[in-house]
Amino acid sequence: MATEAMGLAGSGADACMAGEFTEASRHLKAAAGVMKYLAEDQLPKWLSRGVNVDEKTMPAEASAGICDAFHILFLAIGQQMVVANVVAKHGTPNYMLLAKLCLGTSEHLEQFASKMRTKASVQKQLMDPSFFSLVAFQIAFQRSLSMYFQARGVWDTHEHYGLAISMLSEATVLLRTRESMTSRGIPDVDSSKTKLKALSKDLTDLRNHMQILLRSWETDNSTVYFESVPQSVPDDQRIKKGIMMLKPDPYTLIEPEPLPLSLPEHGNSSMSAEEKPPVTHERSDSDLARDLDKMWNK
Repeated sequence: MATEAMGLAGSGADACMAGEFTEASRHLKAAAGVMKYLAEDQLPKWLSRGVNVDEKTMPAEASAGICDAFHILFLAIGQQMVVANVVAKHGTPNYMLLAKLCLGTSEHLEQFASKMRTKASVQKQLMDPSFFSLVAFQIAFQRSLSMYFQARGVWDTHEHYGLAISMLSEATVLLRTRESMTSRGIPDVDSSKTKLKALSKDLTDLRNHMQILLRSWETDNSTVYFESVPQSVPDDQRIKKGIMMLKPDPYTLIEPEPLPLSLPEHGNSSMSAEEKPPVTHERSDSDLARDLDKMWNK
């Protein structure tokens, strides 16, 4: 089942690369459903039987904590596909909705990181630290996008231009490289040691876009609107909680049909006379295997 979930997530990644964002989100919802089923149903049943195993010797996917965390991660990535689909469409999007979706994605990524620390710390130590650097990058990146979209939404109301400038300014701050693991900002993507270097060009382009837009708004405000710009975004103007639009698809474990261990009686057999094996009183395992292969693979 864990392999099925990873396969679905991989199919989602392929669909994303092809620009099929709706299809990608469907695959990721399905993957989240499998992981949720493992975490809440299958693995607890297995452990309730008193299986005495050392957690450190088990595969990561045999941990309920890992499965629970990854079901949240897949939903967060799936919601990014929803945002990408909206942005790719022609016309002006609903900026406030995008802001709430991006904030919801960031919150889910934070939940994933928290569960990995609290419920899967043993397995986390075995995973590539660069993966968690990418998660930290996404948490800050999605918060910055949320504030950026909120700024665009406020500006387009043709009111509160100063507030919109303050919001956009904060979005640019959230995209700065953090000074330490605990400080505000994103991990360094330009270091020669980082595996996030592939993100450098796109991040630079986004930073430049935000700076150009910010200077344009500041010019318009200083020559046309003359609104005061708050030093920081007031708490009552911030989105309090994001939206998670996606839910994991329900997963049902399908019981396989049992393989018959003996041939049917000749009277009930649907095989032709040519296909029927010769009647013998004793048959070897290899003879039976060959006959079964003829039945199921003809």
